[in-house]
Amino acid sequence: MLDANTADNIARALWTETFELSTLEPRTAEFVNSAKNSNASFGERMRGYLQDLKKRSISFVPSYARRYEFFIEHCAELSAHQAYVMSNLLGSDTVEGYELLGETAGLQFPRDHRVFLKYQVGWHFFVGTAKGANGKTYSAELMFWQWALLPPPVAARFGLSDIENQVMEMHLAVTEEGGRHYRAAPLLIAGTTSLIDVRDDPFRWAIGKNSIEAQQRGDLFPLHLQAKGWDRGTGDHAELAIDLRFSKGKGILLQGGSGCSPCCAGIGTLYYSIPGLVLEPGSWLETDGNRVELQSGIFWMDHQWGTGFLPSGAPMSAPLRAASVLATPSPGGWDWFPLQFDDNYEITVAAMHAQANSQFYFQTGAEPPGVMTVPVAGKLMNPQAETSDLKGTLSVTEWVKATHSNDAAYPPTGSWYPNRWEFTFDEPAPSHLRNVVMTPLVAGGQMGYFANGAEYLEGGTKLSAPDGRQIGTGFAEATNYANTQAFQAKLAGLPADEATMKLLQRPVPSALDKLAALLYTIWPPNAKELKRVLDCCSKNGLSS
Repeated sequence: MLDANTADNIARALWTETFELSTLEPRTAEFVNSAKNSNASFGERMRGYLQDLKKRSISFVPSYARRYEFFIEHCAELSAHQAYVMSNLLGSDTVEGYELLGETAGLQFPRDHRVFLKYQVGWHFFVGTAKGANGKTYSAELMFWQWALLPPPVAARFGLSDIENQVMEMHLAVTEEGGRHYRAAPLLIAGTTSLIDVRDDPFRWAIGKNSIEAQQRGDLFPLHLQAKGWDRGTGDHAELAIDLRFSKGKGILLQGGSGCSPCCAGIGTLYYSIPGLVLEPGSWLETDGNRVELQSGIFWMDHQWGTGFLPSGAPMSAPLRAASVLATPSPGGWDWFPLQFDDNYEITVAAMHAQANSQFYFQTGAEPPGVMTVPVAGKLMNPQAETSDLKGTLSVTEWVKATHSNDAAYPPTGSWYPNRWEFTFDEPAPSHLRNVVMTPLVAGGQMGYFANGAEYLEGGTKLSAPDGRQIGTGFAEATNYANTQAFQAKLAGLPADEATMKLLQRPVPSALDKLAALLYTIWPPNAKELKRVLDCCSKNGLSS
């Protein structure tokens, strides 16, 4: 018997809000009703993995045994959704068994457009702005997110294939400039349902009826995107859908250090972008029953994947792990932006969250935070598709409060998010793009939720010169401005009480831990190895 949450997700993946087992294809019905897809099996597999983790001991990594013992007590049965959220709450000792990153990216195309199932996490992400036949401007977002619940060797021990070991999310949003921001409720599907399809050449990634699909072998383009969802933030459950076709992109933009963002002692991510996706005739979007044919538009694609990114994993280098004990921990989170200008320049930059700006995170008071000024770093692509490193400064001068959600099951946090961004870019940005103002397409914020319980902001923007002239379009992403840990515990089936919150806190190293780490790092052979590793990490995108 399927739980209500799993049945609801399956129905929406098949483009209906009502689950009817009798309407499923026979093969799908067989998988959906199989033992592998049962809550008992998800619980059994998670318990087995937690028992493995309890026994694990990694130098300079704290023990999470008490946390894992607590989790074991609460996973007699788990839905796919609960198993996914619980896996997001594991400690930094979870890297072993997943594919690790090398010291260089070595990306090759079209090979690396594919979905990498043996890494811990990965996603394909499309955002952009288009002009409708009705004269209105719209932005759209589609992301397919892949998460391997268990390290592949552990999954194989339980008889799971790489695809059966996955849970995959879809994020879909459409915004009408000056109007409403529509965002579909989070969609999560397990590979054990048979509703996930991944192919390499021609590229295809499908989650139910939603798909990202290349139209020929040997190339990503032409590319076709189809997706449908429901915004459940209102009583009418507004339906939204996209059907987008792209003939080509401007070129490959390697993020970080030649595609490493970063590659550091086995952990990190590989990351590239394709700006300037050309929207083809026949593309359309639909909101609340109103279909709009799109006449023109420009979009951006990101593909990123890796291991040790979420949850933050322990590096393979013992000296680096020791140095991490001595370092000030990062609060986690980032602000990220793709900017596409009317004169065929593109800029992508990010600002990683830092303890120095902690007064701007997790703010829920009546008044917004003040001006936040932070460094940004990223890439510039010129009209000839040549790329170069770029740095600058971002000032957040306005804020918006999270007061609504796209699904009643995911309550708004009331946290403050950035709502106006003023950039100052250094050379090699051309002089007319040194100062850029970014503002959202709609008032009231463009917040949403991951199915894992993390609230974030993501939405279309317009770019202006200091004199107010519009000079392009972009997107803004802001994560980890809201503390949703108690909500995540609830989603995972854990008690959201004080004792649970204490178990979920990041372990604080003791004075003895720090002394041991210090002595280890200053021993000459270890100091030499630490310098080598840090130099390699820096070269491979650590600062980005």
